Amino acid sequence: MYENLKKKFGQNFLIDKNILLKITNIIDLNNLDILEIGPGSGKLTDHLILKKPKKLTLIEIDKDLAEDLKVKYSKLNHIQVVNADILEIYLKETYQLVISNLPYNISSQIIVKLALLNKSPDRLILMFQKEFAQRLLDKRINSINSLIRCFYDINLSFNVSKNCFRPIPKVDSSVLVFSKKNKRLLRENEVNDFIVFKRHLFSHKRKSLKNLLRQYNLEKDFNLKLRVENLDLETLISIFRKTNS
Repeated sequence: MYENLKKKFGQNFLIDKNILLKITNIIDLNNLDILEIGPGSGKLTDHLILKKPKKLTLIEIDKDLAEDLKVKYSKLNHIQVVNADILEIYLKETYQLVISNLPYNISSQIIVKLALLNKSPDRLILMFQKEFAQRLLDKRINSINSLIRCFYDINLSFNVSKNCFRPIPKVDSSVLVFSKKNKRLLRENEVNDFIVFKRHLFSHKRKSLKNLLRQYNLEKDFNLKLRVENLDLETLISIFRKTNS
């Protein structure tokens, strides 16, 4: 079963009870409205329930797993199971916390979707492949963390051995905690343009930034010797707005 699901949805399921418990102990979950994305067979869900959340919504893309979860938790009124793709479903409810082991290839899309909700979650507890997590945690901005940091501060909670999963992946993982910024650094109507902007900028780096500054006559506002990877986030956003005004 695990192998088939891995091929279809890129999922690896966390089975180590000590790690599952450690995740649920990161913050106090009592009386929170929680969204769990990709609960699988409910291993983490079982531990979340013990922490007495106010409501727990489970969004599972696999139809068979979703049906099993509905049966498993049918007697618990505060648990809702939804069979859907998180990127396709309209999230009308508000959640204080989102928790998930996200596939790295769609993680940025999911985080931005959550960040742009009318009332975005205060915290995200997310697990990623360790290498991807390190890109998110990098103090220097890059093509991966620059957009997400416009909405959330990111911190490492702990690392997880690949042997804690089934099927066993090729690499270790990391659990990160995302805390919502007091104020978004990007407006919703800027996001798509910023994605195009940073994708172009980071693909060409120094040459691209230098040419961009000259193209928009910004030589006096910014140092032409600047490297993209050495910019702070506020400066990157400032350049973006000046070139998109």
